[in-house]
Amino acid sequence: MLLTSLLTAGFAALATAQAPGYLNNFSTEAANSTFSFGEHYAYATVLHSLAPSPPLTPFPSVLNLDMINALVPYVNSSLEGQAWINSTSTWISHVHQQRPAPLSIYTRIYFTTPQRPEIGPTTPFGAVAAGLGNITSSSLAGQIYPAFKHGNANDVELQKTRYYAGTGNGLEEILSSQGIDTVVLSGIRTSGVIISTAMRLFDLNYKVYVIADNVIETGPDMGINKAILEGVLPKMPVAGVISLEQAIAALGRSGPAVY
Repeated sequence: MLLTSLLTAGFAALATAQAPGYLNNFSTEAANSTFSFGEHYAYATVLHSLAPSPPLTPFPSVLNLDMINALVPYVNSSLEGQAWINSTSTWISHVHQQRPAPLSIYTRIYFTTPQRPEIGPTTPFGAVAAGLGNITSSSLAGQIYPAFKHGNANDVELQKTRYYAGTGNGLEEILSSQGIDTVVLSGIRTSGVIISTAMRLFDLNYKVYVIADNVIETGPDMGINKAILEGVLPKMPVAGVISLEQAIAALGRSGPAVY
């Protein structure tokens, strides 16, 4: 009921605003903010650097979520989709350039066998996953979209089988073991993996940031994307919403990464 009410309120607020667009530069941080991600952060995608460093305070992790061949074609022919791809690729490039790079994790949706034993034939998520087909670890559809692979040998890829990025894998163990306290999210879809992961990690006491330019919906109506970024996430509040420019600036003020 709470989520439904917040979504309703978000759409109501948009009714008098400009037509929904993708790049709205919305941020919960002031334009002149000098926040950083600290030293114990992760990005999802998730990049994992094993470079040695002195024992300092935690560094965030970067999480790049569900950017697979099965989903990106839903948006890559639109102007919004192309902007999302370019923005996210730019972010990943900046993350990789850090020395040492922060922990970066990619999630991929796939199943152990074509029979999809992780979801079963009658589970509610089975209907959601039907459009993905019977993808396994070797299926092309389940691979990371080429624009988001920058050849970093230390990147971590995790299987997932539900909306939440940590379902059926070692995400929470990795974040805990590496002393991560902050996560920065990019991915597809905002109403699926992004919001579910933001809520779950918030409940686990992580500081969560969502890069507004790096999340997108798969349908033609971007209104829900805007409602979640400007209404649901800030008002609950489970995550800070920032622009690509703010994320890159914060990256420069953060670290060095600690593992």
